Amino acid sequence: MTASRLFSFLAGAFLLASCQMTQMPGLPGKGSVYGDRAGPSGFRSVILDAGHGGKDSGAVSHGMMEKTYALDIAKRVRSNLSPGYRVVMTRTDDRFIELNDRVHVASHNSDAILVSIHLNHGRRYRAGPETYWWRTDSYSLARRFQQQMNAVCPHESGNAGMVRRRLRLTRNPTIPCVLLECGYLSNSRDARLLATAAYRERMAQAIARAIRDQSAYGDAGMGPLPRPIYAPPSKASDARG
Repeated sequence: MTASRLFSFLAGAFLLASCQMTQMPGLPGKGSVYGDRAGPSGFRSVILDAGHGGKDSGAVSHGMMEKTYALDIAKRVRSNLSPGYRVVMTRTDDRFIELNDRVHVASHNSDAILVSIHLNHGRRYRAGPETYWWRTDSYSLARRFQQQMNAVCPHESGNAGMVRRRLRLTRNPTIPCVLLECGYLSNSRDARLLATAAYRERMAQAIARAIRDQSAYGDAGMGPLPRPIYAPPSKASDARG
């Protein structure tokens, strides 16, 4: 074999191996700008992002502030994942963190998933959890979250369920990322439930259960994956960015 043919053979073999690696589902340590790959499996690191904080209270209704209850649920999820997972919290107290900084934390943990925890606000008849996702590698994880949270919520009314939306916390990280709305503070039934520690604990257990199931089973049982959408990163000027 001539030197030129040997070089061509080796280059082709390297490219084939690289393609096979990037197509492996849930391969740890491999970031993806677009999330155009299978969902994660076998991971043991989770970034928990409690929405809002500090000067940003989030939704306020029925005497409740979103930032406070989002942090409480995030801490409960952390406790439910212990000791089997390494959990990184974007905040552990009442402080304001820019969305881009939250994305930065997530993207520097390339073998993890990001779960951003929020509480919703809208028309008073709307109740129950919602799950926001964008990337193909986040779809099955989002379905697991929605199923588990629905199983905990005793009522639903007019909510959106699963929503594919390009937000900074569902599009911009280079790891699978999902944003959860655990209920509507603007709905009296949701607010009464979320005001109790027992219900917040049940919701946290449901979120932790979805994480463990995704790690154990990957995309299995979640149906076909949606096609990726090659859209640019979300930015502050976007609606609900």
